[in-house]
Amino acid sequence: MPVRVTTARGAGFDSLAGMGHFDEDMYALRKRVQRLATDHAWTEDPPSRTRHFVTNVRTFRAAAGELRVQSALLLFRSRGDTREADLLSAGRTDLLRETADGLRLARREITVDESVLRTQNLAVFL
Repeated sequence: MPVRVTTARGAGFDSLAGMGHFDEDMYALRKRVQRLATDHAWTEDPPSRTRHFVTNVRTFRAAAGELRVQSALLLFRSRGDTREADLLSAGRTDLLRETADGLRLARREITVDESVLRTQNLAVFL
């Protein structure tokens, strides 16, 4: 999930090279899921109430045995009773790979629509 920046038209970039809100591999994802099941996941205690809307799904053939899937994502997230709810809008590009067990997610890139995330933390999956 690269960090977006606001640039002039024609600048040729809209994210900071080498900077990301998330840049996780399978090992890091597993550790994050394991941590959520412990008492140390205080950012999700009490758990967020979330609703994911995925729309505008388009699929394209990539290399042999692979599909590129583009979609739009809207996340509604409510935490407790005193804070305003968060809305996060993003685009996703997924690479799905055919395996003997069916299609598996090989890569996901999330591009948020805002340059500044307006949420205190982002411990949920997009």
